[in-house]
Amino acid sequence: MEERFFHQLEEIIRKNLNQRGIEHVRLMGQLEEAAAELFNGSRIFIVTGFAIRQAMAGETDGPIGAVALASALEQLGKETVLITDCYSSSLLHQALKVKGMKTPVEIISHGEELDMSKQILKKYRPSHIVAIERPGRAADGKCYSMRGEDLSDLVPNTDILFEQAKQQRIPTIAVGDGGNEVGMGKIRSQVIRTVYKGDQVCAVFATDILILAGVSNWGGHALAAALSIKARRMLLHDQEAEIRLLKTIVQSGAVDGCTKKPTLTVDGLSLKDNLEILNCLRGVVELALSADQSFCKSVS
Repeated sequence: MEERFFHQLEEIIRKNLNQRGIEHVRLMGQLEEAAAELFNGSRIFIVTGFAIRQAMAGETDGPIGAVALASALEQLGKETVLITDCYSSSLLHQALKVKGMKTPVEIISHGEELDMSKQILKKYRPSHIVAIERPGRAADGKCYSMRGEDLSDLVPNTDILFEQAKQQRIPTIAVGDGGNEVGMGKIRSQVIRTVYKGDQVCAVFATDILILAGVSNWGGHALAAALSIKARRMLLHDQEAEIRLLKTIVQSGAVDGCTKKPTLTVDGLSLKDNLEILNCLRGVVELALSADQSFCKSVS
């Protein structure tokens, strides 16, 4: 019975994929698989933060979805660790304050990625690692913006953390929206064919599970919604919390990744557009919970 609700969640977050060039890619069932993995996990790494050179700060897409997922997992009794770089660390710290969370934040530094990756894996021993809107290295070893701007001198190479995790047989999950994020190597051939400058920008690392979303925050929200369905209780925050989170990270320096401006938008989409997706996801959860209660009554 749950399967149809997971399918609905996946369909909702596909909005805007036509603007990315990957609207024809179908990876159905990945959200349900990811939720099952995380539901049975114990300590989860969530890696996020996409630096914008013009602002020397992180963008509005990524941190909110990461914190939403961390909150859902912690409500289920899981431990989470957020991992980012210096450009998005303050955004995460401030977002966590909004949610009243004390989740640890680890910062990966440029040039120290291998040592730091080994250290934090040994320190926390995660059961799973998730990327939400995190730049991934392309075939030439560089990482790029969706327009093909080289960000390699700016962005620490967190592919190394995922490579180390995979060597330790830690399941890897990613959320991406454009092809240049960690995990999108799973659909590399499609990205090369259909995404603008796809052969240049496509990330090569392929995660075990990949969730495609028109905006990566939506993928984090969809994971929180999927966990809600499995837990049979609402774990995804409401629109008032979403507004507070967006306002807070923008005040902390975040910019829209498309416009490069400090506005209450994400990937060029208005606050209204983003709230519509959030409310649709919550609506699916509410339907699932209602259906579950009706089923319980019918068999009692």
